[in-house]
Formats: sequence, structure tokens, C-alpha cells
Amino acid sequence: MLEILKKAFDKFDALIILAAVFLFLHFDYANLSLIDKIYIASFAFWTVTKAIRVYILYKNERKG
Repeated sequence: MLEILKKAFDKFDALIILAAVFLFLHFDYANLSLIDKIYIASFAFWTVTKAIRVYILYKNERKG
């Protein structure tokens, strides 16, 4: 399983995760701007596509 995660994630993904954590900690959730909402939606999309990539790699690993 660790090999699958190594294939799915690279150094740039770690930077994205760090930026997301930093920004999510500093959001004013009572007063979100349009840019904040777009950022949340884009990070949610990135998370879903990354999960799909891990799932596909897992399925291919089990077949192969």
C-alpha cells in the first residue's frame, strides 16, 4: 500500500497539502469571500481526484 501512495503523491502534492492546511486554519468561516469558496471547492476537487487516482493504482496493483 505504501508503494501505491508513493506513486500517487509527489513533492508538489505535499506543498498543496501544506498550503491548504495553512489557509484552512486562517479562513474567517463566518465571512467567506468568493475567492475563499473557490479555493475550498478546488481543494475538494483535488482531494477527490487524488482519491480516484489512488483507487485506480490500487486496482491495477491487485490485477498486475
